[in-house]
Amino acid sequence: MASPDVVYDDAYDLDLGGRVVRLRAAGRAHSRGDQVITVPDAGVMFTGDLVEAGQFAIFPWFPPYDTDVSGIRWISVMRRLADASPQVVVPGHGDVGGPQLLADVRDYLELLRDETWARRDSAVSEQTIVEEVRALMIERHPEWAGPEWIDKGVGCLCAEHPV
Repeated sequence: MASPDVVYDDAYDLDLGGRVVRLRAAGRAHSRGDQVITVPDAGVMFTGDLVEAGQFAIFPWFPPYDTDVSGIRWISVMRRLADASPQVVVPGHGDVGGPQLLADVRDYLELLRDETWARRDSAVSEQTIVEEVRALMIERHPEWAGPEWIDKGVGCLCAEHPV
């Protein structure tokens, strides 16, 4: 098995003979190891599972085992990625698109947070929050796949709700 000849913590610029590819750690968001790769001179951004086109965001929220995801940090990362305004966005799932993909995911995550937290503040049960928010999100995006991930997103955001 080959060992890597370059290892980085936060950022690395890879020169491919005149074309620079930027590798950046996003920090804890979809997972603890999220990476974003950009090709600046081509205006291309590879997002991995931070972005899914045409489907609800995949929240790997399975407490007590998989809790590396952070909905709050994910929103922050999506704001930063949207501000970069790439021409082409290559998502982890779904069709390649433009900067609107980043805005769509950011807007979805913000709405998911806002609706979850508004209900959390009213002290209804988490199951009620899940049911109400799921119905709202499916109504908002009936064409999107993966509605089962909404429940996981609500659970994650409930856990991150400020007390």
